[in-house]
Amino acid sequence: MRTAMFVMYAVAGMTAAVVALLTVRHRRLTELAVPLGVILGGAAIWSMSQALAVVAPTRGQALFFSYAIFPGVAMVVAGYFWRSALSAGRLRTRKRRLLLLLVHPVLLMTAVVSDPWHHAFFRGFDIAGDGSLVLSPGPLYWLHTAYSYALMTVGTVLVVRAMRRAVRGQRRLYLWFLTGGSAPVVGNLVTLFADVDAQRFDLTPVLFLVTGLVWSVAERVGVNREREPVAYAQVIAALTDAVMVLDPKGRFLDVNPAAAGLLAALHPESRGDVIGRQWQEIAGRHFAARFTGAIQSTVTGPDGAVYDVRVVHMRSADGTCPGTVVVVRDITELERLRAELTDQAVRDGLTGVYNRRHLTAVLDEAVAGPDLSVVLIDVDHFKIVNDRYGHAVGDQVLVRVAEELAGAVRETDTVARYGGEEFVVVLPGTDALTAADRADRWRARCAAVAVDTPLGPLTVTFSAGVAELSAGDRPDDLLRHADEALYRAKRAGRDRVVVANGADCKQYSV
Repeated sequence: MRTAMFVMYAVAGMTAAVVALLTVRHRRLTELAVPLGVILGGAAIWSMSQALAVVAPTRGQALFFSYAIFPGVAMVVAGYFWRSALSAGRLRTRKRRLLLLLVHPVLLMTAVVSDPWHHAFFRGFDIAGDGSLVLSPGPLYWLHTAYSYALMTVGTVLVVRAMRRAVRGQRRLYLWFLTGGSAPVVGNLVTLFADVDAQRFDLTPVLFLVTGLVWSVAERVGVNREREPVAYAQVIAALTDAVMVLDPKGRFLDVNPAAAGLLAALHPESRGDVIGRQWQEIAGRHFAARFTGAIQSTVTGPDGAVYDVRVVHMRSADGTCPGTVVVVRDITELERLRAELTDQAVRDGLTGVYNRRHLTAVLDEAVAGPDLSVVLIDVDHFKIVNDRYGHAVGDQVLVRVAEELAGAVRETDTVARYGGEEFVVVLPGTDALTAADRADRWRARCAAVAVDTPLGPLTVTFSAGVAELSAGDRPDDLLRHADEALYRAKRAGRDRVVVANGADCKQYSV
């Protein structure tokens, strides 16, 4: 009998070790391979230790190998829970909690190593009729057993809950898992309670090998690779949007990692640990006041960041609202790009000042106000500049003139390229004579600017026509009056400013 037990344990242990190595080699294909390798590795240590304990020639050696099974036991229990939690999608966002699985193995090894001094793990041992060692469990042994079953029960519950939430095509993956995991549990219960004082045949490590083989075969035939089990928690955790689930009273029920990070930034003292707390308390008054009761809104945070906030009220079958889902997306960069594109759409591509389309919109709005004037500017002899110096130099001239104008106007004024070498400056709240005086200062400022060319420095002047909005005038009328004044400035010799329906503001010779 002892020989048969040795052969069975040894074959099971070697098989488990080989399968464990083969399984871990596939760890890049699935993250479930590593915990399965831990389970099989533990089963290998457990079985081999049992085999050596059966044939040990002395009581001391038999006792040593009986203690040596427990590193394998700890590996099996931890690996089972690890794989269960991964299959249920519960460790992808809480990997730090995986370290807690090391607490039990450390305490177990401490109890086993120190047992010869306190005998709280095994109270003692007897010798059976066939010469095998029979150990009497102590309180620490039963505490270890209770913890192991509790941890494995929690893992099984996680898998069952994930199976209930899974779509129909994924449920068989969890059934394979539960089927493989049930065998060693039954074997261990039989071993523990069939005859507690004569525990000479332990089915558990052999049946854990069955578990590993069932799961390995399931993966090899494509059951697990066909469709990786995906839980809702995994999907939510993978989102970069902040997802928060609130109960009807506004308390946090769950948050994904992105939401925890956002809430930690809004309320540093919380460090993202907000479950059970009121969202108004964590999000702050600035956030709360902006989207309370709203389905969708855009909120600017205290730091200038812009967020798109969407609120979805869940509905039960009976029509009640069990809670609310709030999804927050950081759209700061999107809003910056949108503003940039919007600005580019109203800017002249060469000079950077506003284009004619934006000028039309500004004038349509400005004619409703009092004291509106416009200045229509034309660069003098620009065709000669292009012919003599080339269009590249001509473009430089237009850019420099635009820069001088933009740098000389008020924030309420608008500088726009009207077309070719013509510019328009809209001056709200300004009468014609004041506008003409300002335009003459711009003329002198631009005349002092030199553009470097292969033929030497180039300076240019401009002519300008000024018009003030009269009662009943439309934007087209205002521009037409300014154009008439500009024409008079050109006929008078250029390099001057002329007010519509009036005399020259000042006269300068070219």
